[in-house]
Amino acid sequence: MIPFINLMENFWILKDKDRELYYELKNLERDTRDFIREKLGFNLVTNQKLVKLEKVPENPAAWMGIKSFIDPMDYVLLCLLLSFLEDKTNDEQFLLSHITEHIQINYPSGELDWTVYHNRKSLIRVLNFALNMSFIKIDDGDLDMFSEDYNAEVLYENTGISRYFIRSFSRQITNFSTYDEILNSEWLFGDEDKGIIRRMRVYRSLFLDVAVYGNNISMFEYIKRQRHILQSDIEKYLEGNLHIYKNAAFVAVDDYRYRNAFPEDKNLSDICLLICGTIAEKVQKGELDLKADDTLLIDGSCFDGILQICIEKYRELWSKEYRLKSFNLLRQDVLEYMSLNKLIESREDGLLIFPLALKFKGEYPQDVIVEDKEDE
Repeated sequence: MIPFINLMENFWILKDKDRELYYELKNLERDTRDFIREKLGFNLVTNQKLVKLEKVPENPAAWMGIKSFIDPMDYVLLCLLLSFLEDKTNDEQFLLSHITEHIQINYPSGELDWTVYHNRKSLIRVLNFALNMSFIKIDDGDLDMFSEDYNAEVLYENTGISRYFIRSFSRQITNFSTYDEILNSEWLFGDEDKGIIRRMRVYRSLFLDVAVYGNNISMFEYIKRQRHILQSDIEKYLEGNLHIYKNAAFVAVDDYRYRNAFPEDKNLSDICLLICGTIAEKVQKGELDLKADDTLLIDGSCFDGILQICIEKYRELWSKEYRLKSFNLLRQDVLEYMSLNKLIESREDGLLIFPLALKFKGEYPQDVIVEDKEDE
């Protein structure tokens, strides 16, 4: 695999976990380092413990969050855990009760009650994440016991890795109140729509986001004008291809090496492809009308009808999970998945279908459909 792809696909590469890959990336070729700095504007961190590419998105999205976290409180507790570990030396041991005491004292909305099950489960999610990221190690005890008994103890050991988790900022982040202010702080000394800054914004969007749409006129014009240079870089560093249409541009790859890409090798992804294909057919037949920017606005009942068509035609070919799912739950899953992949957006006046959705079409081979009907 191309070294750059490993940097993109991993939050970091730890020396203790993968020494071979660590040394390969630590000795990265100069042209790749130059590309990271000049085209993406990312910081490449290398030290005796890890290699980390600090990826900053142009457009933060829900899929970029921590997948095991389910509540905003989880992120608050994570920040408090990081502040706790900041004062610990490498290999220093501490107890679970030391963590709970620190959080209880420093929790922003008053003392946290650990007798409440919801609070304990939130901390367990955070500590499991910290273990998976190698911030800490368990020397003795069972964390799962904490869910049943708030007096349960676990002996931990600090690895020192956590101090590299949060990226460096050019300004004091306590002065910011929104993530937009944090992102825009990078462009304080230049015009976002010109020169080097625009180039970095375009590369970040293409390399990290699902698509760039034509409503961003400045970026889209740059993509069309610099398409050959962009294509060359995308081939070299992602082994992909740049696709440019009237109102959309995106990067396509030929395999499933990327964890966050659409479509995926999942049944829900297949269902969404079938829905995209059905929508495209209705557009071609004149049953649905595109707007000038190639988006499509439909109401909820129209979408329900499209989903029902797919259910009636293909449900028997789906996995058991989706065959047995109620219409409302399936609808919820589909809308959430399509929203995450920038195919659709829920609005007050209906559902906005983005141009990218009409570039995909899913269908089962005819012999599979025929075989399924014969088995009925």
